[in-house]
Amino acid sequence: MVSSTSDETAGRDGGLYSRAFLALCLVYFLNSFISSPFSSLFPVYIEADLQRPPWFTGYLRALMLLIGGIFAVVAGRLCDRFGCKTTLIIGLIGSSLTGLVFRTGDPWGLSLLLFAMGAANGPWSTAGQSILINAITPARLGLGGGIYFLSNTIGNSLGSLWTGLVKTDYSFAQIGTAMSVGMLAVIVVAFVSLPGDAPAAHSVSTTRLSTWAAYRPLLGRRDVHLLLSLRLTITTFWGMATLALPLLIYRVSQDESLPAYFAAVSLVVAACCQLSVGYLNDRLGRAKPLIVSAMGISLSALGLALFHDSVVSLFFFGTALTGTAWAVSTLIPRLINDVAGPEEKNRLVGLGHLAWSSSMVTGSLVGGYLIDLDAALPFYIGAALAGLGSLGAISLCRSLDNAGK
Repeated sequence: MVSSTSDETAGRDGGLYSRAFLALCLVYFLNSFISSPFSSLFPVYIEADLQRPPWFTGYLRALMLLIGGIFAVVAGRLCDRFGCKTTLIIGLIGSSLTGLVFRTGDPWGLSLLLFAMGAANGPWSTAGQSILINAITPARLGLGGGIYFLSNTIGNSLGSLWTGLVKTDYSFAQIGTAMSVGMLAVIVVAFVSLPGDAPAAHSVSTTRLSTWAAYRPLLGRRDVHLLLSLRLTITTFWGMATLALPLLIYRVSQDESLPAYFAAVSLVVAACCQLSVGYLNDRLGRAKPLIVSAMGISLSALGLALFHDSVVSLFFFGTALTGTAWAVSTLIPRLINDVAGPEEKNRLVGLGHLAWSSSMVTGSLVGGYLIDLDAALPFYIGAALAGLGSLGAISLCRSLDNAGK
């Protein structure tokens, strides 16, 4: 039973100083820092070391993301049954395989590793956002979401900077070994620092529902459709961009380290955007920060389409894209909290991650194909998708306002 003192403290700070939230941010930071070489250098590793075309990178990323989306839906039910901490640690255990990617060039071996990483990413992502939503009060969830994603961004940025500095002296295989060892330490930190799961607030009969029966009511609602459409449109472009940008920077510069430096710079800017949009969300409401960020993605995409053959332009517009894309992601937990009922939050997080993964799969596959046809095509298509996402954001905000949420 929680004491009245704890309740008063939570009421004042909105949960921002709670053990669950602070431990979650620490674990997210460490996980992002250690796994950053994968996000910044994996496409370069496939092309430079393995001499394979972009479509192969797209296939591997698509496999990981598709499996991640499927397991995210399962993870929503795991959180209901076994608690968010247990589900999150299961995901981290699987994530320890990430470093092994840089130690194998066998297509089947890479496929198995990316399959396992996807299966781990679903529980990790769903449980992390569920802990966030449960730890922070709705009035502070904008800033809380900003700090949560900021932990990831800063970790990824610093890790990418470290990767760029050491890449000239260490091989991909050596970096991969360091990643695997580091992830084992993150698992220990998560187990020790995260508090145990509180008893579930919903009934046992709800928990015993089949996965389909639990998700079916959500799938018939218009506000859920609008939320998923926002994820589907913008994330499909983000999937194309995350594959295309490192490759274009490498091809234009012929420097294996430069994509890592780009990741570091762009993520620092993204960190500022995340914190700012979270603060503005709590102050101004959800509509203006969300719509402006979505429109910023479309404008950044147009800049990349027009000036994709310049390193300076790729850095400038790519950084703007990263900042606005992460700003939209920062607002998603608040939107999930507004759309979902008390017993639906874990499941809607899982459903949202499935939409995110499916979109990233589509974007990775399409981006890997289009970039060799015309480097501008992924960005022209992305501008149109982001425009549709902006329209979906406007409709979602109006729907929630009309419902009094």
